[in-house]
Amino acid sequence: MDKREAVRVPVQVRAQCRSHGVIIDGLVEDLSRSGLFLRASGSIREGSSGELDLDLPGEGQVRLLVEVVRVEPRPDGVGLGLRFIGPLERHRPLANFIMLQHQVAR
Repeated sequence: MDKREAVRVPVQVRAQCRSHGVIIDGLVEDLSRSGLFLRASGSIREGSSGELDLDLPGEGQVRLLVEVVRVEPRPDGVGLGLRFIGPLERHRPLANFIMLQHQVAR
């Protein structure tokens, strides 16, 4: 049973995460109002915080504060579970994009 508070939608969008001088480019596999899962070639330590630039088609680029809550080694690199930090109300483009993707997925 999934205990997440927010609905996750499958996506394929580019993102770049920066934490303590480390920069990682990756592809977001799923996204919600509370966080996302990023497939990347590099990793950031679990518990680290940083900034994420998310390229949202039709909405432009959104910068979010994130915390790494999970690191998963994968055959094609690393998977990072990222939780958004702080209020998302000011990130209206993110909410708009998630609602649109949720409608498309239905």
